[in-house]
Amino acid sequence: MLFLSACGHDDRTHIDVYYTADVQGFYWSRPEPRWNNREAGGYAILKNFLQKREGPFLLFDGGNWFGSAPEGTMTKGAYVAELARTLPYTAGTISDKDLVYGWPSLRGIVRELPYPFVVSNLRLENQIPWPMHDYQIRTVNGIKIGIFGLIDPQTVNKNKARLLGLQALDPLQVAQEMTALLREKGVDCIIVLSSLAAAQKNSVSEISIAEETTGIDLILSSNKDRENAETDQINKTLIVYPGSKLDSVAHIRLSFDKNKQLRDMTFEDVALLKETYGEDDAIARRAASLRAETRRKMNARVAELPEPILTSLEQESALGNLLAQCMHKWARLDGAILNADSIRSSLPAGKLTEYDLYKAYPYGDNITFITIRGEAFLKALEMSLNAKDNFPQIAGFSVTYAETPVGRKIRRVTLDNGRIIRPQETYRFAVTDHVLAGGFGHDGFIDSLEFKNTFVEARQIMRSCLVRQKTVTAPEIGRWKKVL
Repeated sequence: MLFLSACGHDDRTHIDVYYTADVQGFYWSRPEPRWNNREAGGYAILKNFLQKREGPFLLFDGGNWFGSAPEGTMTKGAYVAELARTLPYTAGTISDKDLVYGWPSLRGIVRELPYPFVVSNLRLENQIPWPMHDYQIRTVNGIKIGIFGLIDPQTVNKNKARLLGLQALDPLQVAQEMTALLREKGVDCIIVLSSLAAAQKNSVSEISIAEETTGIDLILSSNKDRENAETDQINKTLIVYPGSKLDSVAHIRLSFDKNKQLRDMTFEDVALLKETYGEDDAIARRAASLRAETRRKMNARVAELPEPILTSLEQESALGNLLAQCMHKWARLDGAILNADSIRSSLPAGKLTEYDLYKAYPYGDNITFITIRGEAFLKALEMSLNAKDNFPQIAGFSVTYAETPVGRKIRRVTLDNGRIIRPQETYRFAVTDHVLAGGFGHDGFIDSLEFKNTFVEARQIMRSCLVRQKTVTAPEIGRWKKVL
């Protein structure tokens, strides 16, 4: 336990704050190495722990729900809306990692939860995205608590293609503005829910927020993916990180004098041990059911692979060809284009499972049919070829190109039926809506004449394609042909 200026006074008002973050899909109890392999963690134990608390308290969550656990990633965080809603959260925030499946998917989770979310520096078309809030005020034991949230702008602003319309503002400027606003509203204490993650080069950190913003009392930190709880003291601001995977809960006690001035803060990392608190039966049963559903799904056989099928960000790959070919066969158009950056891992040899395919293509992109003039297509494909670490993966046509430092690289594009793509003729291709929205770092494909969103997920078509093959072999490389 960390004591900050702690000295006992019977006439002081105490407020207990509890905080969770970086659950990363670990919503059930399990033997936990950090606690000598005693069974710990999960929402069922957390609920029992909270029910044993006396008096009012504040409970916050810092987001980062998906992480590396299949139970989080394969369900796109569906467990959150079902399990977290049973707990008395006061407010929550999100991290940039919660946006991995796009804003519409995350909004669907957030709007199902009964507590508000604060992300003060996030904008959608220059507005706080509904149902988010820029701040909240809660009164506990006569003390007014102001709460606002901050998200890391680097990932959000770099990923404009997948997060169309979203923008994250400068967190330091927003922190200073929100602190001033809340003090004007007469709050006695300010708490920040921050997912700014670890300090990076040229980025604003929680330390710099605390150093350069007067009036913040407590920063509750998330998005660090670290096992153990951590604290830091910057001037009068306490920074608390609760550790990841929900095997403990952070407890901060705020002590105020008779004039409502914050005098003391204490921190305790509370292990969520089943032997100590037990489990809420209803949550434990539902968690077990959700895990069983995930296990069945991720272990289901899709196909057999005699050899691994590899991917690459920098060049044409066997896996890129395979997945683009699946789209092309289904669409029955002139061709198909995928961006390499959406293919996140290679396929292993042996039994190919749903989880293997999910890891390879984790995004819920839909397939869109475009009708495009040859001139616009050649221009868009040229820009895609120049994209860094995002080589175009294609099917239905081949490309002859030259490696030149400047100028036009593409020399000729030939469809599989032998037709050469000509500037004034029109063609039809299958792309993902991510590619259409700028997945190669440009919006060249938006210059199409017609668009038809099929509302069919690319991964669904890929899965069906591989199931039909039963035994899948790597296709040959050679759709991109380099010339001098």
